[in-house]
Amino acid sequence: MTDISVELTINSIISRGKIGGVIMAGSSPDGFRYVVQCDWQLVPDASLPSKGQRWLVNGPVEVRKIFVNGFSRHEHQINAEKAELLRPSGENIIAWITENPQIRGVGQVKARKLYDRFGPELLNLIEQKDIAELSTIVTEEAAQLICHAFQQHNVGEVLLWLDQMGIKRPIGQKVISCYGDTARVKVKSNPYLLISFEAKWKIVDGIAITRFGISENDPRRLEAAVEEALYRGLQNGHTCLPENNLRQAVKRLLLKNDLVDLALEQGESTQYRKILDRYQPIGTYLIEHTVAQRLHQIVEGESEQQASIFKADSINQKDIDAAIEQYEQSQGFELSLEQRQAVECSVAAKASLILGGAGTGKTTVLKALYESIETISPATAIYQVALAGRAAQRMSEATGRDSMTIAAFLHSVEETMLGEGTLIVVDEVSMVDVILFYRLLAHIPPGTRLVLVGDPSQLPPIGPGLVLHALEGHPAIPQTELKVVKRQSKASGIPVVAASVRAHQLPEFAPFDGIGNGVSMVECRESALNTTVQSLYRQLGGTGSDYNVQILSTTRTGNGGVQHINQLFRDHLQLNAEPVYAHSQEFGRVQGMTLARMLLSVGDLVMFTKNDYTIDLRNGSLARIVSALPVNNEQSDCCVVDFEGVEIALKSHQLEALTHSYSITVHKSQGSQFTRVIVPIRESRILDQTLVYTAITRGVDQVVLVGDRKAAEAAILAPASAAGRNVTLPELLY
Repeated sequence: MTDISVELTINSIISRGKIGGVIMAGSSPDGFRYVVQCDWQLVPDASLPSKGQRWLVNGPVEVRKIFVNGFSRHEHQINAEKAELLRPSGENIIAWITENPQIRGVGQVKARKLYDRFGPELLNLIEQKDIAELSTIVTEEAAQLICHAFQQHNVGEVLLWLDQMGIKRPIGQKVISCYGDTARVKVKSNPYLLISFEAKWKIVDGIAITRFGISENDPRRLEAAVEEALYRGLQNGHTCLPENNLRQAVKRLLLKNDLVDLALEQGESTQYRKILDRYQPIGTYLIEHTVAQRLHQIVEGESEQQASIFKADSINQKDIDAAIEQYEQSQGFELSLEQRQAVECSVAAKASLILGGAGTGKTTVLKALYESIETISPATAIYQVALAGRAAQRMSEATGRDSMTIAAFLHSVEETMLGEGTLIVVDEVSMVDVILFYRLLAHIPPGTRLVLVGDPSQLPPIGPGLVLHALEGHPAIPQTELKVVKRQSKASGIPVVAASVRAHQLPEFAPFDGIGNGVSMVECRESALNTTVQSLYRQLGGTGSDYNVQILSTTRTGNGGVQHINQLFRDHLQLNAEPVYAHSQEFGRVQGMTLARMLLSVGDLVMFTKNDYTIDLRNGSLARIVSALPVNNEQSDCCVVDFEGVEIALKSHQLEALTHSYSITVHKSQGSQFTRVIVPIRESRILDQTLVYTAITRGVDQVVLVGDRKAAEAAILAPASAAGRNVTLPELLY
């Protein structure tokens, strides 16, 4: 065999591989026919090659004897080692237009007329989408088809190029959507641009050095290493990094101390800036700076109307006292001193915080706040929002008022609907990251009043930055804290244990003796965690038919994780249960299942994992399947599900939003409460004090921690993960 490098115009696609790779036939400029075999590494997207394209192919060629209709002939096959999709150029544009299946109605004659009229300039006209000029030769529709096909061709060319360099297709598509036809030029000029699209440093650095000859001390590489270190910090919740932390992170990328020194000597760039001893991506700096600036504006008053819900000359304590007393009389009880102070603060302030541990009566304060405001200023509009769907649902149930997720608020409530003095109340703010909070502040107009509610000891945001934790105790924001626990009875012992965990102190656990009160710790090996949880569930009266006993897992996978527990419980409790059927376009009537491929049956405990306002369901809504229905087509209702007393019929496509809920994550439980709670504990990187505290405070009567006592104690004593986040918002507020 001999190696060959040849340009081919593709005449036909012989075969496309299911996971990539293609066999295609094409002709060289001198009319010689070749069959080209490309493996999946050369052509990861088998749908890309098509008739009329031009490819540059390199590789060994062999002559093979083949038989067609009983006759033998010789075929030249290239086993491609390189394959590059080429842009049409010169007179090749005629063949490309004529043979492209996307360009209907333009044959050889019209294509030749186009080239005769415009010559090599034809490519520029097509690239610039000059429909008017092209329409002097072909119809406007044909001109549109030509331009669209050419754009798709260019996209395919760049995607293939990125594929062949080892850049994953989703990242390649992001690059294309950002840079369009200039993507290849941009990446060649600085391959480290790919880092911004979540490409791996090791891959990008290898491409830059081996393919583009970038030296190890090239300023582009040094700057990119700093950016990559900051991006990695962002993924761990940091919005900035102190210089020492950044130096260590950059060292892991560049491997040499002298290169780290050079990188940090580069100074600020368009992608990051240095603030004292901290480096910060420009994006998060702008976000935190804007949040701080807007909070100051709200607190100080952005309009006359916002100065208070009262007129400046009519503010007096008697009005507030009268409104609160009217609420107390309607409810038949008195607010505690700290609850009254919280209501007074949030009535008078333009922006305020209501802080408090789980069960300290934050909901009671909100109800008193709403009625007091409406007593004094009846026209005030009030919106309740929370991060998670279940938290929003619980907020609505507790206050008797409509609520929604922050995402739904941003999507459905237009700025023009929010009049002067509108009150926005955000619950569970501990889990709101700074990016979402920035979007919320950007959405609300001047004159809007803000009340933020939450517990800094509960789970921190999954996304970057901190909001509630950054504002806690800050003199720039009026705030009150509720400290007396109201939810659980003192006899249960849960408040005492929760208070110890909140203070990072080891609690005294109650001995476990079946159904009872308080918080217990049952030790077992990790290998026995699943079966021990199953045994405890039975001892606490769990039957799998309700949520009186709820398992809250700290992890999704592994022993004690959501997936293992749900599979174990479903297999044990639902072995002979009536199946739920769904309709599949491909297979017709099939047994319904979750996205995790677990079968659904009547009696299953399930959780809805989307916000679907067409059927009034929120992400995190807990339920039980109560009956299966006959399924004839996609529009058939396939089962009835009881969502805490409300029965809703679901269709086949809605089953994909269900997951089993014998166990749910602690994150999903935030904002909920259960009579008895079981918490599997094993050592993991995400186990910390906030996770243990949040899980314990979900229980009303009894909580049982089961598993690794040492891991639980280490998590309780260690600083919360939020305390280790590097952010600049508190400083920017001064």
